[in-house]
Amino acid sequence: MSTPLDDALLDAALTPHLERIAGYLRGACLAQVSPDHGVLRQSLATFMNAATPAIIDRWLGEIGPALGIPQSDWPRIKADQTAAVARRFTQLLAEALEREYAHDGEHAGPLLRLLAQEFQERILHITDFFVQGREEELLEQEASYRRAIDRAPACILWVDASGAVLDGNHVAERLLGYTRAELAGLPLRELHPARERPRAEALWRTAIERGHASRDDLHLLTRRGEAVPVFANAGYIEYGHRRWVQLICVDISDRKRLESQLIQSEKMAAIGQLAAGIAHELRNPLAIVMNALYDLGQIIDTTNPEVVEDLRIAEEEIGRAQAIIKNLLEFSRESGAELEPVDVNEFLTRTLQLMQKYLLDNGVRVRTSLDPIAPCLANANAMRQILLNLITNAVQAMPQGGELELRTGVAPDNRIRLEVRDTGVGIPPEHLQDIFDPFYTTKAPGQGTGLGLSVVHSILRRYRGEIRVASEVGVGTTFTIDLPCPCHTDVVVET
Repeated sequence: MSTPLDDALLDAALTPHLERIAGYLRGACLAQVSPDHGVLRQSLATFMNAATPAIIDRWLGEIGPALGIPQSDWPRIKADQTAAVARRFTQLLAEALEREYAHDGEHAGPLLRLLAQEFQERILHITDFFVQGREEELLEQEASYRRAIDRAPACILWVDASGAVLDGNHVAERLLGYTRAELAGLPLRELHPARERPRAEALWRTAIERGHASRDDLHLLTRRGEAVPVFANAGYIEYGHRRWVQLICVDISDRKRLESQLIQSEKMAAIGQLAAGIAHELRNPLAIVMNALYDLGQIIDTTNPEVVEDLRIAEEEIGRAQAIIKNLLEFSRESGAELEPVDVNEFLTRTLQLMQKYLLDNGVRVRTSLDPIAPCLANANAMRQILLNLITNAVQAMPQGGELELRTGVAPDNRIRLEVRDTGVGIPPEHLQDIFDPFYTTKAPGQGTGLGLSVVHSILRRYRGEIRVASEVGVGTTFTIDLPCPCHTDVVVET
């Protein structure tokens, strides 16, 4: 049962609809009888109520026998076919009205016009509800499409046939720094660097000619003038009389950065192989020079202290060069995953010897505190890689030079501990969780590939080790490594 509130809400909902119908009637010149003729409408309604049952029965009486329809089905057919025979029913109703008012011309004409108007008005009611429902459906589809476009993980621009931007999605606003109102009307070519504009226009024109085109060698210019590398996919769209190009631009900055770092890593690997080859070739000449120095020591006057000191210095320097070459060759040597006893202190000392020139050139002072620790079962090359990467990372964190402190010692739970501390720029707290991710780096281009700490973390995880980091911006960073070493209890601390 409806309530007064329900009726009020229904009336409020129908009011706009009824106003539209009245407007349709006036606009189509169908409103021949004024709505104020209440008496005339009442007369028509009374006649329709009285005449309708007989007319419907007459209509069923005509079609039932002709089609062989049992009379038991007539009530159902009467209900089902009311809408379908509305026009014929109206004609029959009009004929009955003419007969009823054949001798009353004053009322017959207005009643017939009102009947036609009422029928047309009901047709308009049905049409209006259909149109309104379709409009609402289209509006919802448009809103759904707009939401999908705005939430797409790419910059999307619509460009007209003249090359002007029509609109853009939310990602375009964030990426380029323009609002949608500012993008509207902006020439597309102004969103590309000057040197790329011919390529951008070629992409746009190819899309118009062939329906689709794409390029991965373009950049979009932001409001701040920054060039963002993008993969641009353009498609030509026709909708009614409208024509435009939809440009989908995917930010490939990360991909470009990773490609650059991978190329740099491959270059470094090639340089390392070249250096290893050179080092191998230098060993023989150095060995010959060392033998020659020994022979000179046997045949020259050894009573001259200056000559003896010069020979000693020459032998020491050649010995140091041979040690550096030996360490370099060991670092470049391939090995499997075999485990062997590794003296961490010895490896650390030899790594520092190998990197001495690199440390001096970067103004880095080294302090070591190496406690006695027993050899541990580990992969020798993996340990070399850990030490090399940690020291290199520390030096790169001190662009103005600084102090590098290396400490080893015994840790609880049958482990040995290595600490690498620098006085560099430090790592912001929000970046600490990402530093072990592959290719992640906060250094300037050319200063690192972002692989060093990732490799260290991967090696330690493989050998059940742990690595922790503590850092303070402007003060420095400390990496602490614990390696499993069940034999550390055999260490005898010298007194």
